[in-house]
Amino acid sequence: MVAIQQRISQQKIIRYYEEAGMDYRAWSKGFNMHFGYYKMGQNPFDLESMLVQMNDEVARRLAIEHVHLPTILDAGCGLGTTSRYIAHKRPDALLYGVSITPWQITEGEKLNEAAGVQDQVVMLQADYQSLPVADESFDGAFALESACYANGLDKMDFLEEMYRVLRPGSKLVITDGFMKNRHALPKVIKWLYQKCTKNWALTDFANLRLFLEAMKDIGFKKINVEDASWRIAPSVLHIPKITFQFYYDLLKRGENWKLSKERRGNVIAPILGMFLGMARPYFGYYIITAEK
Repeated sequence: MVAIQQRISQQKIIRYYEEAGMDYRAWSKGFNMHFGYYKMGQNPFDLESMLVQMNDEVARRLAIEHVHLPTILDAGCGLGTTSRYIAHKRPDALLYGVSITPWQITEGEKLNEAAGVQDQVVMLQADYQSLPVADESFDGAFALESACYANGLDKMDFLEEMYRVLRPGSKLVITDGFMKNRHALPKVIKWLYQKCTKNWALTDFANLRLFLEAMKDIGFKKINVEDASWRIAPSVLHIPKITFQFYYDLLKRGENWKLSKERRGNVIAPILGMFLGMARPYFGYYIITAEK
């Protein structure tokens, strides 16, 4: 029964991204499929620069500057944008972008070739909870707003697999939204949460406490938790403008405003997520770094 539920969940994710994936162009011309990171002194009106800054924050926390010819795992890579960013920063690095969605693999390969990093960034269609690679294959791994799609509230299967494929001393970087206390959600917050997860093709966000306990039980050490909720807030505030622009562009192109369920969900979820993010006692956005 669990295996069947997992397959159903994966099929929903695949349908969601294959149907709505191209709409991410409205959010980011570079297909940065995540929120941005605001660094003091940046222009908060420049969304793309904050999205790129998030890539840089992830890359920096991998701490691979002294690793010769590093091999890095991008777990839940989307179209591989963060991997391409790291590849440009580290021409000696080899990156593996993993996704279960065939469309993301195909489009990611096209973008890699256009960026001239096709020999550095390998796109692999696989489940990041069961990777077809040997133990201790990677010098670092990251999941940028993708660990939320893993099984369970503690994401144990995902964390165990990350621990297996990482080399000793290497870093795992997780950047994502987390629940702080799921069982005490007020009715309105619970409704928002359920609508968000459904529209994003999610089962559950990770519970922060359970997630950190799982990391410790598996053997991760030097676990560092950064609350980045206020860092991403300036990029979140771009959602209403982007949504209006998205529908305006549909009108200009003469497209039907009656979108498919997946495309409609891709528009609704970020708007609801804005309100969900305001429920600070219950939800937060964190950057978690740990070492094997």
